[in-house]
Amino acid sequence: MSENMDKAVSLVHKAKKWMTFIVLILMTLIVALAIVELGIILFLDIFDPTDDVLFLEIDELFQIFGFFFIILIGFELVETVEMYFKDNVIHAEVVLLVAVIAVARKVILLDLDKYEPLAIIGLGVIIFSLGGCYWLIKHSYRAKLNKDGA
Repeated sequence: MSENMDKAVSLVHKAKKWMTFIVLILMTLIVALAIVELGIILFLDIFDPTDDVLFLEIDELFQIFGFFFIILIGFELVETVEMYFKDNVIHAEVVLLVAVIAVARKVILLDLDKYEPLAIIGLGVIIFSLGGCYWLIKHSYRAKLNKDGA
């Protein structure tokens, strides 16, 4: 019975590794396609024949910056899956970094006129909490390194 259980667990681990690899490939493909799309959007916005100026308008800049942040989030997600594929462990630091980038994107693109003050305060609490969690994780890693290295 124990031998059958070991084979089943081994099979599940192999399947999980393959699924993680497939997710990693698909996420890399999505990020690559997003970069191509960003390049196309940037090219079309800069060389728009209906626009009288060569420079981008403010709404176009916000759209492009938002796209840059989405690509950065994609990079971090790919790194998260890659680390999981290598170490079989989800690193909280990288997940928090993805959350910080996502919230930073939201704050940068935020139209303050569309939100209630309480919602903006809530977003501030989220930012503070994520920053605190990230600091605690970094601090605990440094403390562990100092303890192991000493």
